Amino acid sequence: GRTGARFLSFTARTAAALSVLAVVGAGAMVWQSQPSEQTYSTDVGGREVISLVDGTKIELNTDTHLRVRLTERERTVILDRGEAFFRVRHDASRPFAVLAGNRRIVDLGTKFVVRRDAKRFEVALVEGSARLDAPDGTIRQAVVLAPGDAVVETGRTLVIKRKSTGALLDELGWRRGV
Repeated sequence: GRTGARFLSFTARTAAALSVLAVVGAGAMVWQSQPSEQTYSTDVGGREVISLVDGTKIELNTDTHLRVRLTERERTVILDRGEAFFRVRHDASRPFAVLAGNRRIVDLGTKFVVRRDAKRFEVALVEGSARLDAPDGTIRQAVVLAPGDAVVETGRTLVIKRKSTGALLDELGWRRGV
């Protein structure tokens, strides 16, 4: 009689509560797997240092705008404009890539600077190595950069130059407030 009805009522309530928890948990997992995007920018004359949760540091120069997307499988930065210096914490299980216009720079354990404005794109490798290719990851024209290599693209022309350590340090003077 009554004991059986109470037990059934308790069982039904417990089942309903577990169903709600399962739906909430599944929703949280889907939300967590979605890439989170953070936007960072500096004003003209401004500078900012960003520390990502993975230990990577990004220094933004004046009038720079970028977006950071982190997922369980990859780390992506979209440099919309300006200049940024990257000290990437290498993680082979989560590649780190910078998208700047029609180029993609993939970290292979490195420090590098990327500059992008309306007429010019430049990447210079300070330490380690990086691969430069197309944003979709195709490696038709991939270039692996070594320290001192600088790639400059203006229009349809892509030029690879060697820069001395002194020249690179001079160009990165903005990091020291120069």
